[in-house]
Amino acid sequence: FLFAVLLGVLTTCAQTEMKRVVGDNATLPCHHQFWVGDDPTLDIEWLLLKPTNRQRVVSIITYFAGRVFDPNEAERGRVAFAGEYLKGDASLLISDLSLTDSGEYSCKVKNGAQYHWSTISLIVLVKPSKPRCWMEGKLLEGGDVKMSCKSADGSDPIHYKWERVLDKGKYVGKLPPLALIDLKNPEIVTLRNLTKDSAGVYKCTASNDVGEESCTVEVKMHCEWPLTLETECAHTVFCRFCTGSKNLVTHTHTYGKHILGKTPS
Repeated sequence: FLFAVLLGVLTTCAQTEMKRVVGDNATLPCHHQFWVGDDPTLDIEWLLLKPTNRQRVVSIITYFAGRVFDPNEAERGRVAFAGEYLKGDASLLISDLSLTDSGEYSCKVKNGAQYHWSTISLIVLVKPSKPRCWMEGKLLEGGDVKMSCKSADGSDPIHYKWERVLDKGKYVGKLPPLALIDLKNPEIVTLRNLTKDSAGVYKCTASNDVGEESCTVEVKMHCEWPLTLETECAHTVFCRFCTGSKNLVTHTHTYGKHILGKTPS
């Protein structure tokens, strides 16, 4: 008998979770079946239990005795009923979300001895800020270089992923086989035993539950060579991966070959 009474009093109880980004709008759903025209006995109230203070329940907006009451003068206009609350849609609209809007929201609809009660956990997050990418080490053949990536802002946890960008950014490929990812700090990758095949653009993506941002670094290989180097070529030689010292590098064409060397000091 007691169970039957409770079932008649508490008609619905639902709980969901919603994640949104700072600055966005959020519509927290609440639907009921207690409307009969402009019934003066209908009572609707949205309550907020903030995660930082589990003991304090704040009234957000209320419909009572034929009127809507918004107790938060400073937030007036930012919180409102999203639908026709007298006809079954008592959903709550929160505009221009801030981090302080996070919390557990409860919608209580009462008509006589009957209740509708639903709870929505709203989590307001900040997507990662554009990360900064940088390198440490010498870009010399056979050497190692460490690539790092970090977002200054964003809701935890932030996940980092390094990839290699090929063909002017149109294709993202795997890292070289000898690349070493720091398991404790995946935003750090070490390229080991560099070769000219290690050259290219590397992309780091910082992501969390609500968004992602990325940055890139370009690895340009250098090699140290002797004063004179003879290399087979067609009619043009490109030194995009090799430099000598601070002295200029010159080349001359002799019988189908280019003779490369440093200019005299």
